[in-house]
Amino acid sequence: MKMFQHVRLGSAALLASAASLALAVACATAGTPASSGAPPSVPDLVGDAACSSDGQCRTIGVGAKACGGPQAYLAWSTQRTDENALRAAVERDAAAQRKEAEARGMVSNCAVTIDPGATCAGGVCRLRKGGGIAGPAIR
Repeated sequence: MKMFQHVRLGSAALLASAASLALAVACATAGTPASSGAPPSVPDLVGDAACSSDGQCRTIGVGAKACGGPQAYLAWSTQRTDENALRAAVERDAAAQRKEAEARGMVSNCAVTIDPGATCAGGVCRLRKGGGIAGPAIR
């Protein structure tokens, strides 16, 4: 019986060591997305979308519906975001979603998602109210 207790303690100690190592690695690499070699993600590029005026706020269609067009719109700020890098990341994500939708035979409602525009509110670019979905697209 004591042998099993010893094994449990050894396993628990090993598990604790592994968890500590994983935590140390995570902390050491936090905030360094470029270290993985992966291109920056859309949320990383948008960041906090800080603004001081409406003129700094833009929208971009993100995602890809199975029958075409973006799934939604995202507000971003010219003050903090490189537009070309953001467009490249959005297109990369949309292409991956289109490929997955095609591989799975997915369909969507084919409704056109309306760009609501963006405004600077409280120092952050936000989507304007009133955007949404129009009727089905004619194809």
